[in-house]
Amino acid sequence: MKKRLTKVLCALLTLCMLIGLTACSGGGSGDTDSTGTGSAGEAENTGESSTDGRSKTVTIALSENIIELDPHNGVTVINGAFNDMLFNALVRADHEGGYTPDLATEWETSEDGTEWTFHLREGVQFSNGEEFNADDVVCTYQRLIDDPTLAVASNNWGHLTGVEKVDDYTVKILLDQSIGTFMLAAAQTYIIPNEAFEEMGTSLFYDQYMYGTGKWKMVEWVDGQYFNMVKNEYSWEENTSYFDEVNFRFVLEASTAINSHITGDVDAYIASGGISADMLSMYAGTEDQIEIIPVETSTIDYLQFQCEEGSPFADPDVRRAFSMAIDRQTIIDSVFGGGEIPIGIASEHTMGYDPELTSDYYTYDPEAAKALLETTSYNGEPIVISSNVATTNAEAMLLAISENVNAIGFNTSIEVVEGATLLEKRSTGDYDCFIVAAMSTGGDLFSFATFRIQNDAHHSNYVNDELNSLIEQASIDTDETVRDDLYRQANEIIVEECAPMIGVLTLEANEAITYGITGIELASDGFFLFKDIDYDPSLVK
Repeated sequence: MKKRLTKVLCALLTLCMLIGLTACSGGGSGDTDSTGTGSAGEAENTGESSTDGRSKTVTIALSENIIELDPHNGVTVINGAFNDMLFNALVRADHEGGYTPDLATEWETSEDGTEWTFHLREGVQFSNGEEFNADDVVCTYQRLIDDPTLAVASNNWGHLTGVEKVDDYTVKILLDQSIGTFMLAAAQTYIIPNEAFEEMGTSLFYDQYMYGTGKWKMVEWVDGQYFNMVKNEYSWEENTSYFDEVNFRFVLEASTAINSHITGDVDAYIASGGISADMLSMYAGTEDQIEIIPVETSTIDYLQFQCEEGSPFADPDVRRAFSMAIDRQTIIDSVFGGGEIPIGIASEHTMGYDPELTSDYYTYDPEAAKALLETTSYNGEPIVISSNVATTNAEAMLLAISENVNAIGFNTSIEVVEGATLLEKRSTGDYDCFIVAAMSTGGDLFSFATFRIQNDAHHSNYVNDELNSLIEQASIDTDETVRDDLYRQANEIIVEECAPMIGVLTLEANEAITYGITGIELASDGFFLFKDIDYDPSLVK
């Protein structure tokens, strides 16, 4: 019989954490009522201190609030970070295209890739004491079949048709066709407890129980303020962290977060997309306390052209001249303070990357660009370069590009609009060209290539049957080596055609962490991983 904490016992454990009894796993922060739901007020560092004065609570400032507790319906980077701490999936992603066992110890697939068999880890419990087995996997995947509107279902599992229990520790997942991103989808599908979900439904999440098998368990979330976790005493993974409690604060104003970090109120400032280069100077003089960590990412700022007939960019040579006229390196150095020049849409952290691939169209050569433009029918028609306010350094980047291309004969202006406004333009094709950022989750180009190119979701009106065929094959094949080669071929076409988009730069994200704090992983695909957070006093300067 599986065990489940009653609401009374849950309340007692929460109370125990709040009053700091040594029998509890860590000291909770903030006030928590008897149902486990949050109450207003700012969380404080109340963790018991060690003999050297270092609190047993670590506090991290995040630039983004969490807006969804359901682990199957959250799509933000912050949702992913919290889910990774509280839950486990069948497999674990390294965020660069590799996968290792998690709640499954091994697996095999049918020759046609439509039937996957997973052998499950034994001796695992959820944070309410409920034992993990095949019923929990069936519950999780059946939920995605029953409600395809859930974000995890709609983003990953369009071809999921069934899940079957073979025995207590073996399950089969069935598809109506093979999908190349199966492992990525499995890594993003967190397993929930069957019995608790049958009893509570979505109250399991929205009443803040959040029972998972991860290293940490939830204490309290207050919308817009904080999210607290403590060690999960039932975790199957040994949690030897120095810290008993992890306290996340949502601080949307960068200067406030940085000031809190400098004064020691928080131990790290992790900003989605990185700390803006113009804010890093605030850390001057703290070099002996705080480390600024640059992270090469697969997040790419790309410029997409409107290629419909009659548009200036219907002519590939106009697109090529535009690309050659952009001084990408100066923009990287002066506007962003770091980054790399991409060749197409692939980077060294994604599939499809070819270190030998070069292109004159990505080399800054204004004279060659001007000469090429003069061979086209372009005659000074006005072009608007658009972006949205959510794109980092959008105005400065667009101004630099506009100046570059105007110098060789283009007639451009810029506009930076609200996200909803640009989304409407993209959904109708009502643009000349636009720049936004996109990341490749897990180092996989599937979402970027399928959504933006093959499906032409943003209505570029560029059609290339060979390119679409390569992307379609990559979306189906389950051999990672084959998929990598298919995306490499697709990227070569994108580079040669400068369509439907060109890469402008791959971002470098700067994050700030106090010396001594370890185990925060800043993945190249833009994800933050905190489950192994720890403290090493030997690193303190």
